[in-house]
Amino acid sequence: TVAGGASSSLFWRGQQPAVANDDSLPDLGIINSNSNDAAAVAGPVDEPFQVYKVIPDSSEALNPSVQNLDLPSFLNRVSPGQGGALWLGEHHNSLKDHNVQAKLLQDLFVERQKEGTKVAVGLEQVQVQFQPVLDEFTAGKLSLEELRFLVQWDKRWVWPFENYKEIFITAQRYGIKLLALNVNSEDLSLVERGGLPALPREKLLSYIRDPVGFAQFAASSQFLTYVDYVIRPSYDLHLALGLLKNTMSGEKLDEQMSFRNFYSGRILWDETMAARAFSWTNENPGGLLLGLVGADHVKFRDGIPGRYARMAAGDSTNTAAATAASISVMLNPSLIDTRPSGTVGMMTNSAVRNPDGITLQLRYLKDGITDQTLSSLPSATGGVLPLADYLIFG
Repeated sequence: TVAGGASSSLFWRGQQPAVANDDSLPDLGIINSNSNDAAAVAGPVDEPFQVYKVIPDSSEALNPSVQNLDLPSFLNRVSPGQGGALWLGEHHNSLKDHNVQAKLLQDLFVERQKEGTKVAVGLEQVQVQFQPVLDEFTAGKLSLEELRFLVQWDKRWVWPFENYKEIFITAQRYGIKLLALNVNSEDLSLVERGGLPALPREKLLSYIRDPVGFAQFAASSQFLTYVDYVIRPSYDLHLALGLLKNTMSGEKLDEQMSFRNFYSGRILWDETMAARAFSWTNENPGGLLLGLVGADHVKFRDGIPGRYARMAAGDSTNTAAATAASISVMLNPSLIDTRPSGTVGMMTNSAVRNPDGITLQLRYLKDGITDQTLSSLPSATGGVLPLADYLIFG
């Protein structure tokens, strides 16, 4: 049951999928002759990928499915000439996920070179204040360890830097733009203490560049269903684990963080990452940005992908921007990723290695329907939010 009494319907499939093989990835080698740490990093492990396209179903049947693809077919589908953003939803501590990202980055860079269009990498892991550091690194002026130190990785991100090394090596070797996406922790802490009003207006508008669209996005039944299925259970789990006594950056709070402030921080985070990505693709027509972000920000679309799509659709002055794609990919999704936080045990989750049993879409109601007796009727369905456009297991 979701807010306002609306019923949320979940659907999954149980057919055994086929396995798709991918091409091998050569060792990228050393890219900075002054960097000893780069020399020790091997290329991504060559393992078979299983790629699936999610086919949502908003008809009365509400029966989503998946289509098995090989890697070349996937690359052809996600790298069209019109450009846009490809959101790669990761598990931050998963080397397997980051190896997939590095493989896709190299392959898509090669494809884009043929077309003469740019590729960039958007990083949730780096806060916007450190954009100059990323630029210095891409220019070959910094080693991996200098990058790690100057973006304050171990203080502001904490997930293993080593898992991301191959991505940074690839970007530096080919001069691929690295774009900082994340909200500065000093600003996020203000929001987690006092909500969006706690952030000075000028600073707030530097993150939320489309305040009208931002407000309208949050008002729909579609988004409220997303909040109740994705954000609220996450808050409840954080609360149960005692993790809301501090801000995300570790500052102690006088009292536990309220849902209002937790929610405000989350939507500021998502809006900022979408806006940063959209600005780059707007300035680089036909360019493709690979967003390396957490799976929670990608799943069921209304985190980052839906926000980016809203920005693209709203830019009527720029044809390239208006047609920019916002494609979502979940890397190695599991039951835990696709069910509300705290509802799946680790033992059950550990067995998932393909789409079997995972939730493929989330039903939402038409705006204005709150009556429980009407919510179950097929005519009440407003649409569905797919888990993602594509799933990759590898």
